[in-house]
Amino acid sequence: MGILDLIAHMEALPISFSLAQLTQSASRGGVDAAVQRGSIVRVMPDRYAAALHADSWAVRSHAAAMWGPAGCALTGTGVLFDARLLPAPPDRVQLLVPHWRHRPSPSWVLVTSSTYRPPLLATRSDGATVVDPALALIHAYGRAPEREQAELLYGLTRSGAVDPDAVRAHLERLPRVRGRASLLRRCELAVNGVESYLEERGAEQVLVGAGFESIVRQHRVRVREGRFRLDAYDPQTRTAFEFDGAEAHDGSASRLRDIRRDAALTAAGIVTVRFGYADVTERPEWCREIALATLLRRSS
Repeated sequence: MGILDLIAHMEALPISFSLAQLTQSASRGGVDAAVQRGSIVRVMPDRYAAALHADSWAVRSHAAAMWGPAGCALTGTGVLFDARLLPAPPDRVQLLVPHWRHRPSPSWVLVTSSTYRPPLLATRSDGATVVDPALALIHAYGRAPEREQAELLYGLTRSGAVDPDAVRAHLERLPRVRGRASLLRRCELAVNGVESYLEERGAEQVLVGAGFESIVRQHRVRVREGRFRLDAYDPQTRTAFEFDGAEAHDGSASRLRDIRRDAALTAAGIVTVRFGYADVTERPEWCREIALATLLRRSS
Protein backbone atom coordinates (compact mmCIF):
# COMPACT_ATOMS: atom_id res chain seq x y z
CA MET A 1 0.00 0.00 0.00
CA GLY A 2 1.43 3.37 -1.03
CA ILE A 3 1.10 6.59 0.91
CA LEU A 4 -1.92 7.75 -1.11
CA ASP A 5 -3.69 4.45 -0.45
CA LEU A 6 -2.80 4.76 3.23
CA ILE A 7 -4.29 8.26 3.44
CA ALA A 8 -7.44 7.05 1.69
CA HIS A 9 -7.68 4.20 4.18
CA MET A 10 -7.26 6.60 7.11
CA GLU A 11 -9.91 8.93 5.71
CA ALA A 12 -12.34 6.02 5.60
CA LEU A 13 -11.84 5.36 9.34
CA PRO A 14 -12.33 8.18 11.88
CA ILE A 15 -9.90 6.65 14.39
CA SER A 16 -6.25 7.19 15.35
CA PHE A 17 -3.27 5.06 14.31
CA SER A 18 0.12 4.38 15.82
CA LEU A 19 3.28 5.03 13.84
CA ALA A 20 3.89 1.28 13.73
CA GLN A 21 0.50 0.77 12.11
CA LEU A 22 1.22 3.41 9.48
CA THR A 23 4.65 2.07 8.57
CA GLN A 24 3.19 -1.37 8.02
CA SER A 25 1.43 0.07 4.98
CA ALA A 26 3.82 2.78 3.77
CA SER A 27 7.46 3.76 4.18
CA ARG A 28 8.59 5.84 7.12
CA GLY A 29 9.76 8.51 4.72
CA GLY A 30 6.36 8.60 3.02
CA VAL A 31 4.59 8.91 6.37
CA ASP A 32 6.91 11.70 7.50
CA ALA A 33 6.35 13.56 4.24
CA ALA A 34 2.57 13.23 4.59
CA VAL A 35 2.79 14.63 8.13
CA GLN A 36 4.87 17.57 6.87
CA ARG A 37 2.32 18.23 4.10
CA GLY A 38 -0.52 18.08 6.62
CA SER A 39 -2.28 15.11 5.02
CA ILE A 40 -1.65 13.12 8.20
CA VAL A 41 -1.83 14.85 11.60
CA ARG A 42 -0.03 13.85 14.77
CA VAL A 43 -2.89 14.07 17.27
CA MET A 44 -0.80 13.17 20.32
CA PRO A 45 2.35 11.12 21.01
CA ASP A 46 2.37 8.11 18.67
CA ARG A 47 -1.24 8.68 17.57
CA TYR A 48 -1.97 9.89 14.05
CA ALA A 49 -5.10 10.53 12.02
CA ALA A 50 -6.11 11.71 8.59
CA ALA A 51 -6.31 15.49 8.51
CA LEU A 52 -9.96 15.09 7.53
CA HIS A 53 -10.81 13.66 10.96
CA ALA A 54 -8.05 15.00 13.21
CA ASP A 55 -10.28 17.47 15.10
CA SER A 56 -13.22 15.12 15.63
CA TRP A 57 -14.35 13.81 19.00
CA ALA A 58 -14.19 10.25 17.68
CA VAL A 59 -10.51 10.52 16.76
CA ARG A 60 -9.39 12.49 19.80
CA SER A 61 -11.15 10.23 22.28
CA HIS A 62 -9.81 7.14 20.51
CA ALA A 63 -6.28 8.58 20.50
CA ALA A 64 -6.47 9.35 24.23
CA ALA A 65 -7.78 5.87 25.05
CA MET A 66 -5.05 4.18 22.99
CA TRP A 67 -2.32 6.49 24.33
CA GLY A 68 -3.27 6.03 27.98
CA PRO A 69 -1.60 3.46 30.25
CA ALA A 70 -2.87 -0.09 30.67
CA GLY A 71 -6.15 -0.12 32.55
CA CYS A 72 -7.26 3.34 31.45
CA ALA A 73 -10.80 4.11 30.28
CA LEU A 74 -12.73 7.02 28.84
CA THR A 75 -15.09 8.70 31.29
CA GLY A 76 -17.01 11.94 31.89
CA THR A 77 -19.28 13.80 29.51
CA GLY A 78 -17.69 12.19 26.45
CA VAL A 79 -18.92 8.75 27.51
CA LEU A 80 -22.39 10.19 28.11
CA PHE A 81 -22.27 11.74 24.63
CA ASP A 82 -21.21 8.43 23.08
CA ALA A 83 -24.17 6.79 24.82
CA ARG A 84 -26.41 9.47 23.26
CA LEU A 85 -27.33 10.81 26.66
CA LEU A 86 -25.94 14.30 25.97
CA PRO A 87 -26.47 16.31 22.77
CA ALA A 88 -22.88 17.44 22.09
CA PRO A 89 -19.34 16.14 22.70
CA PRO A 90 -17.10 17.98 25.17
CA ASP A 91 -14.11 20.07 24.16
CA ARG A 92 -11.79 17.92 26.29
CA VAL A 93 -11.42 14.17 26.64
CA GLN A 94 -11.59 12.84 30.20
CA LEU A 95 -9.53 9.74 30.87
CA LEU A 96 -9.59 7.58 34.00
CA VAL A 97 -6.19 6.03 34.69
CA PRO A 98 -4.98 3.72 37.46
CA HIS A 99 -3.24 5.49 40.32
CA TRP A 100 0.50 6.18 39.83
CA ARG A 101 0.24 5.66 36.08
CA HIS A 102 -0.39 9.29 35.26
CA ARG A 103 1.71 10.78 32.48
CA PRO A 104 1.99 14.29 30.98
CA SER A 105 -0.89 14.83 28.57
CA PRO A 106 -2.06 17.41 26.03
CA SER A 107 -4.18 20.29 27.34
CA TRP A 108 -7.32 18.81 25.78
CA VAL A 109 -7.00 15.59 27.83
CA LEU A 110 -8.24 15.61 31.44
CA VAL A 111 -6.64 12.80 33.40
CA THR A 112 -8.37 11.49 36.53
CA SER A 113 -6.13 9.19 38.55
CA SER A 114 -7.83 6.72 40.88
CA THR A 115 -7.16 3.54 42.83
CA TYR A 116 -10.77 2.50 42.20
CA ARG A 117 -11.15 -0.18 39.56
CA PRO A 118 -14.60 0.13 37.99
CA PRO A 119 -16.49 -3.18 37.86
CA LEU A 120 -18.36 -2.33 34.66
CA LEU A 121 -16.12 -1.50 31.70
CA ALA A 122 -17.22 -1.66 28.08
CA THR A 123 -15.46 -1.45 24.73
CA ARG A 124 -16.47 0.88 21.92
CA SER A 125 -16.57 -0.39 18.37
CA ASP A 126 -13.17 1.28 17.75
CA GLY A 127 -11.55 -0.58 20.66
CA ALA A 128 -11.57 2.25 23.21
CA THR A 129 -12.48 1.20 26.76
CA VAL A 130 -15.21 3.22 28.50
CA VAL A 131 -16.71 3.29 32.00
CA ASP A 132 -20.42 2.79 32.63
CA PRO A 133 -22.77 5.84 32.47
CA ALA A 134 -23.15 6.07 36.27
CA LEU A 135 -19.40 6.46 36.82
CA ALA A 136 -19.10 8.74 33.79
CA LEU A 137 -21.76 10.94 35.38
CA ILE A 138 -19.76 11.12 38.62
CA HIS A 139 -16.64 12.32 36.81
CA ALA A 140 -18.62 14.70 34.60
CA TYR A 141 -20.43 16.13 37.63
CA GLY A 142 -17.19 16.92 39.43
CA ARG A 143 -15.87 18.90 36.44
CA ALA A 144 -19.14 20.67 35.56
CA PRO A 145 -19.81 24.30 36.56
CA GLU A 146 -21.93 24.42 39.71
CA ARG A 147 -24.88 25.95 37.87
CA GLU A 148 -24.97 22.94 35.52
CA GLN A 149 -24.47 20.12 38.01
CA ALA A 150 -28.09 19.76 39.09
CA GLU A 151 -29.50 19.43 35.59
CA LEU A 152 -26.71 17.06 34.60
CA LEU A 153 -27.83 14.63 37.29
CA TYR A 154 -31.57 15.19 37.11
CA GLY A 155 -31.64 15.16 33.32
CA LEU A 156 -30.08 11.69 33.23
CA THR A 157 -32.03 10.22 36.14
CA ARG A 158 -35.29 11.78 34.92
CA SER A 159 -34.96 10.02 31.57
CA GLY A 160 -34.04 6.73 33.22
CA ALA A 161 -30.64 6.72 31.49
CA VAL A 162 -28.78 6.59 34.81
CA ASP A 163 -29.91 4.91 38.01
CA PRO A 164 -29.16 7.09 41.07
CA ASP A 165 -28.62 3.92 43.12
CA ALA A 166 -25.85 2.91 40.69
CA VAL A 167 -24.25 6.32 41.20
CA ARG A 168 -24.41 5.88 44.96
CA ALA A 169 -22.86 2.42 44.69
CA HIS A 170 -19.83 3.89 42.93
CA LEU A 171 -19.61 6.77 45.40
CA GLU A 172 -19.32 4.31 48.29
CA ARG A 173 -15.93 3.36 46.83
CA LEU A 174 -14.93 6.95 46.00
CA PRO A 175 -14.61 8.90 49.27
CA ARG A 176 -12.64 11.78 47.76
CA VAL A 177 -14.18 12.30 44.33
CA ARG A 178 -15.03 15.87 43.34
CA GLY A 179 -18.54 17.02 44.25
CA ARG A 180 -19.28 13.86 46.23
CA ALA A 181 -21.39 15.44 48.99
CA SER A 182 -23.75 17.37 46.73
CA LEU A 183 -24.02 14.46 44.30
CA LEU A 184 -25.01 12.08 47.10
CA ARG A 185 -27.59 14.56 48.32
CA ARG A 186 -29.08 14.92 44.86
CA CYS A 187 -29.13 11.17 44.29
CA GLU A 188 -31.21 10.84 47.45
CA LEU A 189 -33.57 13.51 46.17
CA ALA A 190 -33.77 11.81 42.77
CA VAL A 191 -34.67 8.49 44.42
CA ASN A 192 -37.47 10.35 46.22
CA GLY A 193 -38.89 11.74 42.99
CA VAL A 194 -37.14 15.08 42.47
CA GLU A 195 -36.52 15.67 38.76
CA SER A 196 -35.13 19.20 38.41
CA TYR A 197 -33.19 21.90 40.20
CA LEU A 198 -36.38 23.85 40.86
CA GLU A 199 -38.03 20.79 42.39
CA GLU A 200 -34.90 20.33 44.49
CA ARG A 201 -35.31 23.83 45.88
CA GLY A 202 -38.98 23.14 46.43
CA ALA A 203 -38.24 19.90 48.28
CA GLU A 204 -35.55 21.42 50.47
CA GLN A 205 -36.93 24.90 51.12
CA VAL A 206 -40.64 24.99 50.31
CA LEU A 207 -42.52 21.72 50.84
CA VAL A 208 -40.55 20.74 53.91
CA GLY A 209 -41.22 20.52 57.62
CA ALA A 210 -44.40 20.30 59.68
CA GLY A 211 -47.55 20.31 57.59
CA PHE A 212 -46.03 18.65 54.53
CA GLU A 213 -45.69 15.10 55.83
CA SER A 214 -48.21 13.64 53.36
CA ILE A 215 -46.68 15.19 50.22
CA VAL A 216 -46.03 12.71 47.39
CA ARG A 217 -43.53 13.72 44.71
CA GLN A 218 -43.88 13.04 40.99
CA HIS A 219 -47.36 11.66 41.48
CA ARG A 220 -49.24 10.43 38.43
CA VAL A 221 -52.99 10.77 38.16
CA ARG A 222 -55.65 9.75 35.65
CA VAL A 223 -58.62 11.98 35.00
CA ARG A 224 -61.17 11.97 32.24
CA GLU A 225 -59.08 14.24 30.00
CA GLY A 226 -55.90 12.20 30.30
CA ARG A 227 -52.93 11.30 32.47
CA PHE A 228 -50.82 13.88 34.25
CA ARG A 229 -47.67 13.92 36.36
CA LEU A 230 -47.70 16.29 39.31
CA ASP A 231 -44.47 17.72 40.73
CA ALA A 232 -45.89 17.29 44.23
CA TYR A 233 -49.30 16.21 45.51
CA ASP A 234 -51.08 16.16 48.84
CA PRO A 235 -53.66 13.35 48.72
CA GLN A 236 -55.37 14.43 51.93
CA THR A 237 -56.40 17.81 50.53
CA ARG A 238 -56.23 16.95 46.80
CA THR A 239 -53.76 19.76 46.19
CA ALA A 240 -51.09 19.73 43.47
CA PHE A 241 -47.96 21.87 43.52
CA GLU A 242 -46.08 22.72 40.33
CA PHE A 243 -42.67 24.38 40.07
CA ASP A 244 -42.37 26.26 36.78
CA GLY A 245 -38.83 26.70 35.47
CA ALA A 246 -37.38 29.93 34.15
CA GLU A 247 -38.16 28.82 30.59
CA ALA A 248 -41.78 27.88 31.36
CA HIS A 249 -44.62 29.59 29.55
CA ASP A 250 -42.34 31.24 27.01
CA GLY A 251 -44.88 30.40 24.34
CA SER A 252 -48.65 30.42 24.06
CA ALA A 253 -48.80 26.69 23.33
CA SER A 254 -47.22 25.67 26.64
CA ARG A 255 -49.29 28.20 28.54
CA LEU A 256 -52.50 26.94 26.94
CA ARG A 257 -51.53 23.35 27.72
CA ASP A 258 -51.06 24.18 31.40
CA ILE A 259 -54.36 26.08 31.56
CA ARG A 260 -56.20 23.09 30.14
CA ARG A 261 -54.38 20.69 32.43
CA ASP A 262 -55.19 22.76 35.52
CA ALA A 263 -58.82 22.96 34.45
CA ALA A 264 -59.02 19.18 33.95
CA LEU A 265 -57.50 18.57 37.38
CA THR A 266 -59.85 21.09 39.00
CA ALA A 267 -62.80 19.28 37.50
CA ALA A 268 -61.50 16.15 39.23
CA GLY A 269 -61.29 18.02 42.53
CA ILE A 270 -57.55 18.70 42.43
CA VAL A 271 -56.46 22.32 42.84
CA THR A 272 -53.07 23.28 41.39
CA VAL A 273 -50.79 25.84 43.03
CA ARG A 274 -47.96 27.04 40.78
CA PHE A 275 -44.72 28.66 41.90
CA GLY A 276 -42.42 30.45 39.47
CA TYR A 277 -38.65 30.13 39.25
CA ALA A 278 -37.91 33.55 40.73
CA ASP A 279 -40.16 33.03 43.75
CA VAL A 280 -38.78 29.57 44.52
CA THR A 281 -35.15 30.66 44.23
CA GLU A 282 -35.41 34.17 45.70
CA ARG A 283 -38.17 33.94 48.31
CA PRO A 284 -38.77 30.30 49.16
CA GLU A 285 -40.13 31.16 52.61
CA TRP A 286 -42.98 33.07 50.99
CA CYS A 287 -43.72 30.05 48.78
CA ARG A 288 -43.67 27.82 51.85
CA GLU A 289 -46.14 30.06 53.67
CA ILE A 290 -48.49 30.08 50.68
CA ALA A 291 -48.28 26.30 50.33
CA LEU A 292 -48.88 25.70 54.02
CA ALA A 293 -51.80 28.16 54.16
CA THR A 294 -53.35 26.44 51.14
CA LEU A 295 -53.14 23.01 52.76
CA LEU A 296 -54.53 24.32 56.05
CA ARG A 297 -57.47 26.03 54.34
CA ARG A 298 -58.26 23.00 52.13
CA SER A 299 -58.07 20.60 55.05
CA SER A 300 -60.66 22.52 57.07
